[in-house]
Amino acid sequence: MKICLLTNYDLPAALALEYLIPTLSAHDTHVFHTRKPIRTNNEKLAQLAHFEQSALKEQGRAFSTLESQELNDINTQGFERFAATQPDVVISIRHISILKSHVIELPKHGVINLHSGLLPNYQGVMASFWAMKFKEPKIGSTLHFIEDSSIDTGSVIAKSYTETRYDKSYLWNALSLYRAGCQTISSSLHTLSNHKPLPREPQTGNSSYFSYPNDTEIASFEP
Repeated sequence: MKICLLTNYDLPAALALEYLIPTLSAHDTHVFHTRKPIRTNNEKLAQLAHFEQSALKEQGRAFSTLESQELNDINTQGFERFAATQPDVVISIRHISILKSHVIELPKHGVINLHSGLLPNYQGVMASFWAMKFKEPKIGSTLHFIEDSSIDTGSVIAKSYTETRYDKSYLWNALSLYRAGCQTISSSLHTLSNHKPLPREPQTGNSSYFSYPNDTEIASFEP
């Protein structure tokens, strides 16, 4: 299959790509990453983003052992570069841009997103932070379809769970999600390769959308 991966330039995305390499090597794969500042004025979150990017540079590579190109404007000027890959399926992992309909409708098998939170309870950003703040015993990730330009609302393909480790940091817990989460991606690609449809389960339960925490919420965070 022809696969297009949309990611962000950060540590979790790089880790996810490394987990996926054994699966992606069997396919014609293109990787595009966004590289934008996070949309928050919080100094601590900016420091975390800087730490992640510095960690990538210290590894001695630009981003991943998979060749990746920067693409920050996929809905507009960058659409032709994206469309030229002729993807059968698009996989989004921490991609920053909200995709528009002409991007979503291009791949034959659709766009699937690995969200680092359990849907619909933890829509939005930094789901692991909020789950830990509310003392959830388990955190997890959700693989779901992107069906329109709404955020984290699409049909669910699979979920994965891991025990929350309150003796570890937020970042440690967030990174711990990606091994199991990427296994759901690998399984889904195997299903598509065998010409079978992916599950499409509607999201059920109470939905909650979270944005970046403010200074007070960060100060009161106790892993």
